Amino acid sequence: MFADVAGSTAMYENMGDDLARERISRALNALISISRRHSGQLVKTIGDEILVYFIDVENAILAAKSIQESMEDDRTPETIGVSIRIGMQYGSTILENDDIFGDTVNVAARVAGMAKARQILCTQEIAFMVKSPELSNNMRPFDRLRIKGKNEQLDVYLFAWEEEGDMTNMATASSFTNPARNELLKNLTLTYESKAHSIPVDTASYIMGRGKGCELVIKGDLISRYHCKIEHRRGKYIITDQSTNGTFIRTTGGQIIFLRREEFTLFGSGYISLGKKVNPGDTNIIHFLCE
Repeated sequence: MFADVAGSTAMYENMGDDLARERISRALNALISISRRHSGQLVKTIGDEILVYFIDVENAILAAKSIQESMEDDRTPETIGVSIRIGMQYGSTILENDDIFGDTVNVAARVAGMAKARQILCTQEIAFMVKSPELSNNMRPFDRLRIKGKNEQLDVYLFAWEEEGDMTNMATASSFTNPARNELLKNLTLTYESKAHSIPVDTASYIMGRGKGCELVIKGDLISRYHCKIEHRRGKYIITDQSTNGTFIRTTGGQIIFLRREEFTLFGSGYISLGKKVNPGDTNIIHFLCE
């Protein structure tokens, strides 16, 4: 299993080397701790990702699920907003000199490379080996992957860890989980050009951009027609960039986030700018308030 901090390059660009490295290091420590609680063996850390192996397939799925749930519920200042993407493969490997080699490892790395933030991907081998109904029922065909040297494409599956009815988070005892996980957000207010726009929890998708079909139309040369969207999931508001020039966020605490085809959990209050960096004096930015 490869578990990777999504958007780490943007972290270094926007937060500086020292702060970004500290945030990534704390996140990786959380991933390692959760993996070990599910009998995973850490092989190594590689920059912004970890490589872990498991003897039991279902332990691997449970570890991946717990990682995503823990990071989703995390509100500690050092790691809040960090998203993880995970890729897995099953098969024989070579363990040598505290490292792991072989085709299985290479395929797992390719699968992880397909994953987006907050996704868990695995090969068909893993999906078909899972016996627990609570886990196997959440496996979804996702895509096909062509591997150099293999005649046939590999079928890749998505484990839908966010579905209703999935298993209880196994990592609730971790210091990295949210101690107030039952404090769910009930409303998000966006203020643009002095007009407030409320996004209640029953909103399926709230789209911002310059397109006429957007819920909030914002004009600008750097803004895509359907620039980004906001969804309410598991008691939180998630903003997802789907633009060419990216989405910039600045919290009232001074945290700066840059998204490009990535997503981020909004918290507290701050500003959102489409296509360019946040300038509080700019009349074309959006103020957000989570309640």
